[in-house]
Amino acid sequence: MRIGKITIDGYYNYGNLLQNYALQEVLMKYATTVETVWHDPDWFMPKYWGNWSWKEPIKYILNRYMFRDQMKSGHIGREMVRQGKLKDWSDRYIQIRFGIKNLTDIVDDYDYFVVGSDQVWNPYFGNLKDNFLSFAPFEKRIAYAASIASPEIPEDKKVIFQEGLNGMKWISMREQEGANTVKQFTGRDVPVVVDPTMLLTPDEWRKVSRKPAWYRGEDYILTYFLGNRPDAAIQQVANESGLPIVNLLDEDVYEYYVTGVDEFIWAIEHASLIYTDSFHGTVFSVLFQKPFVVCNRVGEGCTSKMSSRIDTLLSYFELEGRRGTQKNNYLIDDPMHISYNDTQAVFQREWNRADDYLRKALNVE
Repeated sequence: MRIGKITIDGYYNYGNLLQNYALQEVLMKYATTVETVWHDPDWFMPKYWGNWSWKEPIKYILNRYMFRDQMKSGHIGREMVRQGKLKDWSDRYIQIRFGIKNLTDIVDDYDYFVVGSDQVWNPYFGNLKDNFLSFAPFEKRIAYAASIASPEIPEDKKVIFQEGLNGMKWISMREQEGANTVKQFTGRDVPVVVDPTMLLTPDEWRKVSRKPAWYRGEDYILTYFLGNRPDAAIQQVANESGLPIVNLLDEDVYEYYVTGVDEFIWAIEHASLIYTDSFHGTVFSVLFQKPFVVCNRVGEGCTSKMSSRIDTLLSYFELEGRRGTQKNNYLIDDPMHISYNDTQAVFQREWNRADDYLRKALNVE
């Protein structure tokens, strides 16, 4: 069996690459070949940065989108290194097929196409028609743990969603909110399954991790925020514990900012506490049974519905009390300690559910 996999392409985000790799490894349990089909423009920064059009000088003069500030601050150079490290990990572990100009040309190359996981159906970015697998026959279209992560579908995208969702033979969603949206558009009740990163064991993740270059042998509090970081709360916890803070994505510390995917996995496993607003930061905290505080994401472009996937995740393990919100000033009682119940039973249950869904969708006995 040959499977072509569609997801969000790029070298920007740890979670996207981690779920891509995880879904590849899960699908390889049923198939002989699993390839991610790169279907978006390849905007790998080190490759394209020098290819300026007439727009870039104008953006520099006007400082549009903080373009001039980013250049002067050194952001561009740091981001090139960071993306280079993410691409290196991807090249080593993810099978990607590049250079497909028209997806209809490869329809006969695969027995099935699987779209997922991540926010592949977010109406505000990505190629929705491709992500609804509209190029493939109905019987080849499968979604695994797709996510919408939007409070509502914009009016001008509703037809795309109506046609796209009804055109999928098999659908599973990553959170209940997404399943509710599918129900609204299609009348179908679809299963909610876990993110594929939760279907690999800690030992399987250790095989693709490594110690970060910045690690000096001391205990630390790790933070990973894609939105605004609640620095006052984190500093209070650090003062009480006496531990230093490692802020990933902190441009003020070059070593932290350019942390690779493999280093990210290791850093979570060996942290004394993780503070994050990231879904995958939370997933790996649970996988390695670490103390964590997950905060609502705050910042431009963030919505309350983005927390639905984290609500679903925490409910699996009865860890709703690990929430940091504006109401509790992003502080919880005794954050350095956590009680995990039988997480292995939960992982096994969810693996069985995922396996049952995929066997039916892929027609595997």
